[in-house]
Amino acid sequence: MKKILFIAAVMLFSTTIVNAQEEKKDGKEKIYIKLKDGAKPTIYVNDKLFDFPMELIDQNKIASVNVIKGEKAKQKYNAPNGVVLIKTKELETTSIPMPKVAKKDTEIGGKNGPMVIVDGKVTDKAMLDTISPNTIDKMEVLKGEKAIQQYNAPNGVIIITTKKL
Repeated sequence: MKKILFIAAVMLFSTTIVNAQEEKKDGKEKIYIKLKDGAKPTIYVNDKLFDFPMELIDQNKIASVNVIKGEKAKQKYNAPNGVVLIKTKELETTSIPMPKVAKKDTEIGGKNGPMVIVDGKVTDKAMLDTISPNTIDKMEVLKGEKAIQQYNAPNGVIIITTKKL
């Protein structure tokens, strides 16, 4: 008789500390969570400790709820009052495709790259690579309307003046 009373007391004492209800509306599941009065379980949201009141969790964003209690909660989470593990629904993302531009086209001297002028002469990237930084007297970059008006270069202009030796 003592064993039966003890088992009944343990079962009564270890009742679930969380009531979770599922509701289907418009074909979508919604989960609502309510803690029993006085229950103070440790709460994890998306595997991170949640140190705030549970009321701050948007109930519409909950995907699943698991409750761990008893010895398992004490051993695994060091939580004598049980653990509530909440997973939220993933945010819907919209991917915006990036326009594909060939990298060589946008490089200096490329079709869509800036124009290069060295000592008053239009040149290419190969010529630019042969110039030593020590021989450069001045560099100027023009872009926007100024580059279009002066040089008809919609992608900008790099103007280099070398030192006169």
